[in-house]
Amino acid sequence: YPQLIQMRQLELLAPARDLQIGIAAISCGADAVYIAGPRFGARQAAGNGIEDIRQLCDYAHKFGVRIFVTLNTILYDDELEGAWEQMLAVQEAGADAIIVQDLALVAMARDRGYRLPLHASTQCAIRTPEHAAWLESLGFSRIILERELSLEEIRAIRKAVSCELEFFVHGALCVCYSGQCYLSEKIAGRSANRGACIQACRS
Repeated sequence: YPQLIQMRQLELLAPARDLQIGIAAISCGADAVYIAGPRFGARQAAGNGIEDIRQLCDYAHKFGVRIFVTLNTILYDDELEGAWEQMLAVQEAGADAIIVQDLALVAMARDRGYRLPLHASTQCAIRTPEHAAWLESLGFSRIILERELSLEEIRAIRKAVSCELEFFVHGALCVCYSGQCYLSEKIAGRSANRGACIQACRS
């Protein structure tokens, strides 16, 4: 009998600053696209209106492409309801998942019956099997790993969890740990954890 080989499905996920770049990424063959919503994204200047997200979702779904919306900054208590309203709007617009950092949103999603899958942002600083397993236990369907990990470290995390894993293979590399970096805040008073990183380490 021939040996059965389990095939892993790889997904090419592309970032999009706005609607037009998202459409271009899909046209060039991306399997999925991630894009910021109006507020609370790790790239503060890249906010997109809900109608733009709706248009991108409509276009993407014609080709079987998924759209993930970032809502991946640390939130203040008085922002939680605004973030929740944005989560509902993005869900209604047709998004396929939400990428989050602040764990308060995970609790809100669980308690209020949110339908979309949640992905743990690279801003969660996921670099150990223990941390990955804990996030999976909270209900994340995908974990976006630290960019600095070796293949050996990724394999160890893969063995520790059954959820989807995502890893950056191209683009700028943070010198500090994503989500735990205070270099921008120290230099310019702009917090990387609030979407205002000056990217000083990438100059």
